[in-house]
Amino acid sequence: MVKKVAFLIFFMLCGIGAFSQQKDYTEIKFKSKLRHYTKVKPKTREFGIDKALFDELADKLTMDAFNDKEKAVLANKLWLAVSDPQKFDFVYKDYSLNTIKNWGVKIKFEDPNFEPNPYLAKWTVTGDEFLYFQWAITQILTYEGLMAYSEKAKVAQKAIHDLILIKHLNFYAPRTDEYAYDYLHRNNSLLAKKNLVILIYNYHFDYLVCRLDEKDRVIELLGNLKWEFVVP
Repeated sequence: MVKKVAFLIFFMLCGIGAFSQQKDYTEIKFKSKLRHYTKVKPKTREFGIDKALFDELADKLTMDAFNDKEKAVLANKLWLAVSDPQKFDFVYKDYSLNTIKNWGVKIKFEDPNFEPNPYLAKWTVTGDEFLYFQWAITQILTYEGLMAYSEKAKVAQKAIHDLILIKHLNFYAPRTDEYAYDYLHRNNSLLAKKNLVILIYNYHFDYLVCRLDEKDRVIELLGNLKWEFVVP
């Protein structure tokens, strides 16, 4: 009897903990800064962008960190986000909001972002397919621990440990005057021994990891989105 009571208490505590991690939307007043959303969907077909691209991209960027089911789920989210932002915001409401950094958080003098449809709103404002594609994919991959951003080497040292594919590895310490490009370049020499490489968005500071022997294909896939990634 005592064991049953103890188990029940443990179960209730776990349930409360899990529930407390969910957003309580009853306390949130959603508010968009837009007067209206666009009703036009991104022209994926016209630009030769299809779901197969995201199936392959999800597979190559997750490697063994995701199982087949998780890879398929990620590919579906990426594809829906770029092909139908409105539907993505509706089907994956919690996920959509969670991928937006600091959503609903007060930052200094800025008003909190309470946009209820962040992907549709971004597409409405952007109006450019490839800029929107890149933004949407960045939000999702960053949230999944598959992409990071940093300008300084010291920040990059922490950020690369947020990447699930290499967070368990040891890296060089950053130098005082070093930028992210140089720092990532030095650490690529360590990753090469494990058939891994960091690719960075050229002239920007977003980067991800893939297998060294698959880098050309990953660069090609991202290039189809007019997204130029290079080895730093």
